[in-house]
Amino acid sequence: MAISFDSFAQKKPSLEEKEILLKVQQFFDALETQDTVLFKSILLRDGQVWAISEKENAAKYSMRQFSDFMKTLINPARIIEERMLSSEVKIHNRIAMAWVPYTLSISGKFSHCGIDLFTMLKTSEGWKIATAAYTIEPDGCSFPAQGRNDKGARPE
Repeated sequence: MAISFDSFAQKKPSLEEKEILLKVQQFFDALETQDTVLFKSILLRDGQVWAISEKENAAKYSMRQFSDFMKTLINPARIIEERMLSSEVKIHNRIAMAWVPYTLSISGKFSHCGIDLFTMLKTSEGWKIATAAYTIEPDGCSFPAQGRNDKGARPE
């Protein structure tokens, strides 16, 4: 019986995957620096942001246009720091998605963690974020990773 270890090896990201993850990182950078110019360069103009949270076993959904979302970010007294914990990218021709577990702190204090799901379209200007959807989990996260549960960031 022959066993191949190739399937267990870490796959190197393609150039396209790297470009997509760069857009995700730029999204996080724009949040932290409150850079609306950077946001406008990576987002589709008519895109949306969706947030999903649960309270008392009831789901709460909210949606904003990117243009409205950007207006809420300008607050020098409130610095948002979002960190990517890992990522998974899927691409088919001119559409892609990035699944990104994250932690988020506001002005240095843990706020929540969750999953970001970015959908992207490849335009004549390159990859653009069409939607960003995310979960809000203030009590900490458990992210499945390679068949086991790894605890994400939790409040201390």
